Amino acid sequence: MKPIERIAMYLQFKSIAPYAFERKINLSNGYIAKQLKHNGSVGSDILIRICEVYPELNIKWLLTGDGSMILETIDNTENSRVDEYVIQYEVHNKKLKSLESDLEKLSHRIMDKDKIIGLYEFMLNNKNHAGTIGDMI
Repeated sequence: MKPIERIAMYLQFKSIAPYAFERKINLSNGYIAKQLKHNGSVGSDILIRICEVYPELNIKWLLTGDGSMILETIDNTENSRVDEYVIQYEVHNKKLKSLESDLEKLSHRIMDKDKIIGLYEFMLNNKNHAGTIGDMI
C-alpha cells in the first residue's frame, strides 16, 4: 500500500472530507482523488505539510505502514479501534481491487462477444444480400 492510500485511510477514519484536507494543507482540488486513481505518489513537501497540520498522524505509518496510524498520545481503546479499522480497510481494499480486476476482465469478454455478434450479423446480412442478388439474376 502506498502513502496516498494510507492518507485516504486516515481521512476516512477521521471522517475528513478530501476537499477539506486539500484546503487545509494547500493542495489543489481533487489532488487526493487523482493520485488515488493513478496510483500516484506524494512529494516530501506535501508530507511535511501533513505532519504540521495533523500532528497526531504517525509519519512512519504514513510512509511505511509500520506502527499505528495515530501517535501514542491517545488511549489504548482508541489505538485498538484504529488497528481494527486499518485491518478492515485493508480487507475491503483487497476485495475492491479484486472486483475491479474481475470487472475489467468481464468488460473485455463482453467486447469480444460483441465483436463476434457483429461478425455473425455481417455474415448473415451478406448472405441474405447475396441471395437477393442471385434471385434477381
